[in-house]
Amino acid sequence: MAGHNQIKPANDIEESYPLSPMQQGMLFHGLSAPHSGVDIEQVVATLAEEVNVAALHQAWERAVERHAILRTGFHWGGSQPRQEVHRHVRVHFEQKDWRGLPEREQQSRLDAYLQAERRRGFELSVPPLMRLALFHVGERKHILTWSFHHLLLDARAIAALLSEVFNFYEAFCQGRNLELPPPRPYREYIQWLQKRDWSAAETFWRKQLKGFTTPTPLVLSRSADKAPEQHRGHTVQQVILPATEAAKLRVVAKENGLTVNTLLQGAWAVLLSRYSGEEDILFGVVRACRRSSVEGASSTIGLFINTLPLRVRVAAETRVLDWLKELRAQNLAMRDHEHTPLVEVRRWSDVPPGPPLFESIFDFQDPSWDAVLRAQGGKFEQRVFAIHNQPNFPLWVDVYCGAGITIKSGYDQGRFDDAAIAQMLGHFQTVVKGMVADLSQRVADLPLLTDAERHELFVAWNGTQADYARDKCVHELFEAQVERTPNAVALVYRKEEVSYRELDNQANRVARHLRSLSVGPDVTVGICVERSAEMVVGLLGILKAGGAYVPLDPAYPKARLVFMLEDSGAPVLLTQQPLQDRFKFQSRDCNVVCLNALRHATPKTKAESTLRTTVSPDNLAYVIYTSGSTGTPKGVELPHRGLVNLLAWHQRTYGVTPQDRATQLAGFSFDASVWELWPYLTAGASVYVVDDDTRASAPGLVQWLNARKITLSFVPTPLAEETLALPWPEHAPLRAMLTGGDKLHRRPDPDLPFGLVNHYGPTENTVVASFAPVAPADGGGNTVPPIGRPIANVQAYVLDRLLRPVPAGVPGELYIGGDSLARGYRNNPALTTEKFIPHPFSGKPGERLYKTGDLVRWLSDGNLEFLGRIDHQVKIRGYRMEPGEIESRLNQHPLVRESLVLAREEGHGPKQLVAYLILKQPAPPATKELSDFLRTRLPDYMVPSMFVFLHAWPLTPNGKVDRNALPAPEESNRQSRRTFVAPRNHLEETVAKVWSDVLGRAPAGIHDNFFELGGHSLLAAQAISRLNESFNIHLSIRSLFEKPTVAELVREIARMMSRHNAQRAPAITRIAREAYRAGRPSPEAGIELAKLS
Repeated sequence: MAGHNQIKPANDIEESYPLSPMQQGMLFHGLSAPHSGVDIEQVVATLAEEVNVAALHQAWERAVERHAILRTGFHWGGSQPRQEVHRHVRVHFEQKDWRGLPEREQQSRLDAYLQAERRRGFELSVPPLMRLALFHVGERKHILTWSFHHLLLDARAIAALLSEVFNFYEAFCQGRNLELPPPRPYREYIQWLQKRDWSAAETFWRKQLKGFTTPTPLVLSRSADKAPEQHRGHTVQQVILPATEAAKLRVVAKENGLTVNTLLQGAWAVLLSRYSGEEDILFGVVRACRRSSVEGASSTIGLFINTLPLRVRVAAETRVLDWLKELRAQNLAMRDHEHTPLVEVRRWSDVPPGPPLFESIFDFQDPSWDAVLRAQGGKFEQRVFAIHNQPNFPLWVDVYCGAGITIKSGYDQGRFDDAAIAQMLGHFQTVVKGMVADLSQRVADLPLLTDAERHELFVAWNGTQADYARDKCVHELFEAQVERTPNAVALVYRKEEVSYRELDNQANRVARHLRSLSVGPDVTVGICVERSAEMVVGLLGILKAGGAYVPLDPAYPKARLVFMLEDSGAPVLLTQQPLQDRFKFQSRDCNVVCLNALRHATPKTKAESTLRTTVSPDNLAYVIYTSGSTGTPKGVELPHRGLVNLLAWHQRTYGVTPQDRATQLAGFSFDASVWELWPYLTAGASVYVVDDDTRASAPGLVQWLNARKITLSFVPTPLAEETLALPWPEHAPLRAMLTGGDKLHRRPDPDLPFGLVNHYGPTENTVVASFAPVAPADGGGNTVPPIGRPIANVQAYVLDRLLRPVPAGVPGELYIGGDSLARGYRNNPALTTEKFIPHPFSGKPGERLYKTGDLVRWLSDGNLEFLGRIDHQVKIRGYRMEPGEIESRLNQHPLVRESLVLAREEGHGPKQLVAYLILKQPAPPATKELSDFLRTRLPDYMVPSMFVFLHAWPLTPNGKVDRNALPAPEESNRQSRRTFVAPRNHLEETVAKVWSDVLGRAPAGIHDNFFELGGHSLLAAQAISRLNESFNIHLSIRSLFEKPTVAELVREIARMMSRHNAQRAPAITRIAREAYRAGRPSPEAGIELAKLS
């Protein structure tokens, strides 16, 4: 044992030859991250028998003597790695006696041992790359562990080698020798590969991958409200299809000319398609590569497998059987080209440099290697074998076929929740069962959700039925309140107070005048006034006349105001004297009524009495104009019914009483103003209209709220986030701050003296569709509040592009149904038909859903998480991403208060991510600090190239962040520059020449990025090896990932040359190992060859 990791003398080398492409990828990662556990395979054999330890040890030594691959070490000499077969190696074999320990303690120790073995890894240049341990755990019971590097063997070889070892063992136990035919050397396979002409393969793979530019995303990543969990490692979950189901699956496959592999690959493709929302998806598949290989490959001990991309177009309208037959044909067509080096396939694809072709792999084994052993009978029937492995991928699926079918999913726990993987495996089973049940159905109709999930999505989370005054209109509810509290204060603006009776009388005066101008049900009335008590009088007067008000903000440009007035068809405009001139040039007849004059006219008894109207809950209450994608505002028509439902929900949820004091703060052309008025004025509370100066200042607003003893206040999101960062008195009168209108980026501090409630809702659903009380920040990175659950009588559906409900955790578009929907868009039936669709899950005639255009997902607790606008999704260097996820991580930085991420194009250059930040302190951190912070939480391609620091957000008139007003980033904020600059000195010329030779392209500029020029893991290793030879230095591979431009790398080389005496360049095995102790390299660079897939 003592000498098992010592360097062997040169004359101990029996032969040397190159690596297979698969081995090259594994070698690179093994050198780069030797203690990550990646590609360390561990077989655990439970032996219910007495064990002759000496015979077992001897059997392993005989197997190692017979098979050169088990005596092989791996070196990177010069530009290409080589495997060297040693004549003599010593097999590491240890024993432990655990018979005195409880079974639970034995298992705990075994788990710890296996984990330690994985972390220990191997010195890849020193064979054998395997270790054995035997644990005596009971009478006639042992556990044998065999840890080895995947560089040596694949599953077929594992079974063959174990069979051979135990055959030797049985012979040695019986005192006899066992003579076996000489094995075929693995070298023959390498020589066969070296002679291959890859030109036909290049044609095949270019055709297969043409037009595929964006890797299929793995969307079951952790929710944005959960902090990343670093260093949790990988784990495995599994499900088992029972023997009866497995048998039925085999029968269906055979009867229809399919294989079980094809059927299960198809199910995985459907799953990835449903999760990602993509029709054209791609994942990795493991090919055995023995049938199409060199003669004798089927019995050769070695690594023959290859991981290659399988591109699947999930044709929704095609019959499942026809689609699976196409997939089967595609698999067969790959056979002639399944030995192609993955790095070459990646290079021939249309995916831009940087991202991998795929991040998930599918491995099918039929029969599984352990089933092959059991089939030999004898003692193998009582021996139980299991394997533990960790490929270099975030997510992998291994399928093992025996009597039943075992489906194992391994995953990176830093990226995926355990519950999400369990759910994914359940969905996989559901899709498989759906295929077996009916191959004639469309692919689109394959089931995904379980019955329990459907109940959760449709009933448990959408059971929002509640009573409200379905036969009443808003003004009628106000009039009833006037009778209950006529002298209570209804309205306050500056120093003016208006009682309920006074407000009713003044509004009646306006209503009667409007009635004389033929205003009635569904007749629109424009109202353009400054913030004042008259604003509320006018709105209420329009409702009392039976009409629908159209709020027009005086701050809008004249042309926009005139368009809105004309488009609404309003025959009457209520305004104030100073504003009348703004409408003199309108093109059609419209009665302009001076509201302040009408309000203060000499009262007449009849003029102040309540009008009786024929307006019903289905008639319009108001029309709000919102920005349109074409640049033309669109008018949203909202009836009384939805508004009455809103105010009833609001009053129940927030316990509104006549003692409450609420604010009207939003611009009154913003639909939140509707919500700020009517729930309170129909409950006897007092509404305080906030003046413009106070609205513009967060400190001023806090002081104003406290001075007036406000108890309930809606504050638009950006302003709310400012106020939350300010000090509040311990006994502030405010009991709840309501916010909405934009994405809420932060949670309140624990000592905030009032509750914070986040709201979400498009104008098309009467202001509010969902709400979520926001728990204080817990210090654990739980920073992003959800948008909550649907309010009363509103339903929320998260659907894919084919209007199928998606599971919890999977992004989809939010559709809203229920009693609060708008009637549609004013004078725009085409847009109404596009956005308000027939309800696909309701049998009631006329029921509709509103298509929001918002990307959300259900969380496991039934809350909705807002991910961003579908039209805000960005695609950078082949990756599709949600800026909201980057913002969520940025907001976890201790110095960042709020953030917003955009994709911007500068001139003719490529899109780059730009992060806009509002900080908690005046002095900004270095951009490298922010970049490094994000790189520990996100893939490199999601780290912004530029950071821009702002004091406050530019806002739209409605209080939302004005993205168009965000400043362009300064050149000094850029992390990279793309202008070509030629080498300026000998060092830069040497490095650029090495890059040019390695990359096979024109000379690089000093600011060019190695990986953006097409570099990958193997080329990086070659470049570093050549640079070390040229300069006789100890440059690490890590240096190239951290300093990927010529200029940056030359500075590092110059520093090293000045600090160290020239010395012989070390073997790259040692360099890589030392370099990667700090962590794995950037995935942006596309480093690991096994991940360049």
